[in-house]
Amino acid sequence: RPLCAALGIYMSRKPSHEYHERIKALDSLVRECISVSREFAGIKSPTGAHYYASVLFTSLCSRGVTLAIMAPYSPWAKKKIEHWDYASMAGVTRSILEVRLAFYYLCAEPVGTDEWYCRWNIFNLHDCASRIHLFSEMPDSEDQVEGFEGQADELRERLLGNPYFLSLPEKTQRHMLQGKKAYLFPLEEIGVKAGVDIHTFRWLYKLLSSQVHGLPMSFYRMEELNRGRGIHSESEERFTSLCLSFAISLLAAARDEMRNIFTGATNA
Repeated sequence: RPLCAALGIYMSRKPSHEYHERIKALDSLVRECISVSREFAGIKSPTGAHYYASVLFTSLCSRGVTLAIMAPYSPWAKKKIEHWDYASMAGVTRSILEVRLAFYYLCAEPVGTDEWYCRWNIFNLHDCASRIHLFSEMPDSEDQVEGFEGQADELRERLLGNPYFLSLPEKTQRHMLQGKKAYLFPLEEIGVKAGVDIHTFRWLYKLLSSQVHGLPMSFYRMEELNRGRGIHSESEERFTSLCLSFAISLLAAARDEMRNIFTGATNA
């Protein structure tokens, strides 16, 4: 029989006690992260790592709020109905994971000065190459593309003058100079260093990514699992809880690292 959206036939089945405990945990943690962010606001960043820590941690706080607003039975939003949509929450959770990895890679992991500038300029080159790719598809954007291409050339010169970059294998150097990669290492390796078990990282990243795109895995088995219609079900609650738990672990780790980064700056 045909499936239908459930807005007009909403059922008020309540989630489990365990789910409500996760909501409380996310609520408390997001508020604490915002408090930490405000605590260190206005401090002059002594290094680039400190500056980007403030940028990326702010982004994590913002996405944490978004996740809290989306979650059913959250105190962060008043709703006409409690809408269950773990597929959308999966996309936000994946973005929290990716920003968390950037935070650790560029700000929290202790590395030498040359390596930090190498990582940063690879980020810059990737950003520049991405903008070239984007603006090349837009009409009347030749001047912007030309400007970004000039910046990309300057960034390549910076990298070729960086001792750490020059210590990398020539194949890696050539690959990085194309600007197609933002990171020196695979995300799963960065995830392990940031405290995410490699097997957990692999399967969760695949699971979360499968919901971002409208490919078969995102909509097959809707009827069997009773999901994707906006109403509560065991599968919707289970996957929503998984998103919440994973996001909580990522935000908590970044919160602790943010304190360590800026406590040293305030005591300097």
